[in-house]
Amino acid sequence: MAIPINNSASATYAYGNGTNQDSVTSNTATTNLITEYAMSAVKGSLNTGFRAGQNLTYYVHISNEGTSPLYNVTVSDDLGGSSRPLTYVDSSASLNVNGTISSITPTTVNPLTFVLPNPLSSGDLATITFVTQVSSSLSDTVTEIVNTATVQANEGSASGSVLSISPSPTVTLPIEDYASVAMTKAVSASVVNVNEDFSYTLTLTNSGNTEATDVVVTDVLPSNFIISSITSETNGVQTTYSSSDYSINSGSNTLTLPSTSSSLSISVPAKTTSGNGTTTITITGSITS
Repeated sequence: MAIPINNSASATYAYGNGTNQDSVTSNTATTNLITEYAMSAVKGSLNTGFRAGQNLTYYVHISNEGTSPLYNVTVSDDLGGSSRPLTYVDSSASLNVNGTISSITPTTVNPLTFVLPNPLSSGDLATITFVTQVSSSLSDTVTEIVNTATVQANEGSASGSVLSISPSPTVTLPIEDYASVAMTKAVSASVVNVNEDFSYTLTLTNSGNTEATDVVVTDVLPSNFIISSITSETNGVQTTYSSSDYSINSGSNTLTLPSTSSSLSISVPAKTTSGNGTTTITITGSITS
């Protein structure tokens, strides 16, 4: 490894019959010291944040910056620390050595450990890329995942002295601000008569940490289904929609709620410690003969 050696000098001087004094500092002169055994490592992620259940792609760059080869180059990843919020995705790892790409299999997955199959020669650059999955049951109190890799190698031979990277390369990903909405539909009766009112209830649940806004619902209603009322409820507040707040496609009987001309909007609250945010929409009507 080329270790920068920086050096500067300073001087003091007097003037005006010695009654005045001042000082001056030179520029910094830099040279580089070449060492026999040295390596550097950088850890990164292709993601900028995380959410529960999401896949995250990480990479570790390892460079031999010394003049002699390094053996048993080992990368051990802590998968987010003692709580292990991350799980390795099987067969997702690849190895790139100086542009040549191959697969690589971890020797263990807890902790996740990779060993390069060949020595890393002077000037070589190796990159290990792998995918992990965030636990779907991750606590809502977790606002960041700190992921650290320990990188070591043997100097000069397989039994040589152990060289370690310090500090260990680390990546910190913050939780994303996101909404994740699921929707279910239920009907109020399993059997209905012609011209008898019944209801469809749409339940929208948000498991994200951000409110879902500007929700637009489309629903292909049964043929000859005539709407008598549409209401929604969010956080205990009920909204009633007039016929001008929604549109019906006459050919397919498809409902769009709200319509583009409506001043009303639909939102689904963010998840809280009490559970997922919920909005329900009830469409009541009957099927004419």
